[in-house]
Amino acid sequence: MCLTLQLVAQTGYRDEMGRTVSREYFEKQILEGPYFGIPYEEGGKILVNRMPFGKVDPEKFYEATGNSEAFQSGKSLLVIFYPGKDECNSSGAGDNANSFDKEHKSLMKWSEKFNATPPVYLYSNAAGLEKYANPGMWKPDPGNTFSEEFFKYPYPCGSFVVIHPSGNYRAILGGYPLSQVQTALKKLDREYN
Repeated sequence: MCLTLQLVAQTGYRDEMGRTVSREYFEKQILEGPYFGIPYEEGGKILVNRMPFGKVDPEKFYEATGNSEAFQSGKSLLVIFYPGKDECNSSGAGDNANSFDKEHKSLMKWSEKFNATPPVYLYSNAAGLEKYANPGMWKPDPGNTFSEEFFKYPYPCGSFVVIHPSGNYRAILGGYPLSQVQTALKKLDREYN
């Protein structure tokens, strides 16, 4: 009987709240919803929402990135996060120096328009950054501050988070259309300014 219970735990599926769900429900959420299936205790899997939002203590994030002045002046903090080399960000499909430069220019324009800091580029693992226009723009995640709060798993491609000085944040984990950064900046600017 113990062996049976152990096998169930090893192949169990959980929703984002940690409740047990069927494999069919789990797979449907990944295919149709904004979820990743992430390995969880003893071989099981748990759903993680790819578009989290909520509230945090903002000062530590601004401080960790050297943006305390932006916090004081009421600017949102924009962080682009690179997890390290993976199948998605090393495929060569569009992620090159030229496209990165164009994306950076768009992010700079949106940051100004929606009262945010210039983008802060952080990484968990620097492998693969050499293909970007200016790998020196990327800094290690200070004290794993962002990894521990927002990017707990190595989400594919890259992720972002926008944190408003009120502590409210919006993020997308894993690959995202660049326009979603603009949407997050716009929503936080409208809601809290």
